[in-house]
Amino acid sequence: MAIQKIIYVLWLGDEEINNCRKNAIDNMPKNTVLITKHNLDDYILKDYPLHPAYAYLSTIHKSDYLRCYLMHHYGGGYSDVKYTNILWDDAFEKLEKNNGLMMIGVKTTFGHTYAGIEEWSNQMKNEIISKIDYLLCMCWFICKPKSLITTEWYNELNKKLDEYLYLLIKCPATFTRECYHPSLCYALDRPDWEGISTNEKTEYPISWNILLSQILYPLQIRYLNNIDNTMINQ
Repeated sequence: MAIQKIIYVLWLGDEEINNCRKNAIDNMPKNTVLITKHNLDDYILKDYPLHPAYAYLSTIHKSDYLRCYLMHHYGGGYSDVKYTNILWDDAFEKLEKNNGLMMIGVKTTFGHTYAGIEEWSNQMKNEIISKIDYLLCMCWFICKPKSLITTEWYNELNKKLDEYLYLLIKCPATFTRECYHPSLCYALDRPDWEGISTNEKTEYPISWNILLSQILYPLQIRYLNNIDNTMINQ
């Protein structure tokens, strides 16, 4: 199956891209496309508009939503804005040649997997630990469009946003990395792009990983025979 060899990168906030992130983007292959709030409309399909909840999400959760939207409708690669030396061409070729594969990426680590660990059920923690050598991290991957994985990912994500829409309208995000900490009722203490951390109280209803890894890791486990985590980051 032909896959468009484009790598999507997202920068959706109002803040300028800092030098560290600019250098990371400059180091990426020529087939990288940077999507910002200024050109986002060019990639939104008429028959598949953004979910109504999108406008109320924090910037980090907008990124979680859009990587799913792009991977499902367009396919291709996704990369966080981080400096890497990934062999993208080799991974595109491997995914394209193997009809059984739906997704290829960089192997996950405990650090990537356990972001927001307090949100996981014990059953899911144990399942992820038992399969961690086979799973992909959320930062760098390539997908075939409209595969079973991306279809279920997209449908589940929209279902979650349907459930949160009313609460999001009442309590939209007010800063870039805002998220709800389930045990403390505070914005999770995570640094923003400039290294400033926040402990402000929040009524914003969505916790750190509920729109991405809580959906995509269980799907990877379900489709373990259709994913490949051998994409090389030199």
